[in-house]
Amino acid sequence: MVVYIFKTKSEVNFMECFYVNDRKLFLNQSFSVNDLLVFLNLNIDLIVIEYNKIILPKSLWKQTMIKNNDEVEFVTIVGGG
Repeated sequence: MVVYIFKTKSEVNFMECFYVNDRKLFLNQSFSVNDLLVFLNLNIDLIVIEYNKIILPKSLWKQTMIKNNDEVEFVTIVGGG
C-alpha cells in the first residue's frame, strides 16, 4: 500500500519517500515524527517509535525531522491478561 501526502499529482515528481511500518509514503514538506503521529491520529501515550532501527526517545519526537528513505516503526502497547 502506498499513501501519498501531497496536494496535486504533479507534485509526485518532487516527492521524497519514507516508510511507516513497511508502507511507503510520499511527502512534499518537512515534518517531524510528532507531526506524523498527530496526522495519523495515534495515541502518543501507548506507542514506542523505532526510527531508522533505533528506539527514539519521546523527548526527541518534536525535533526529529523525517527525511528521504527514513524508516519509522510504530509499536503499540497492548494490555491483557
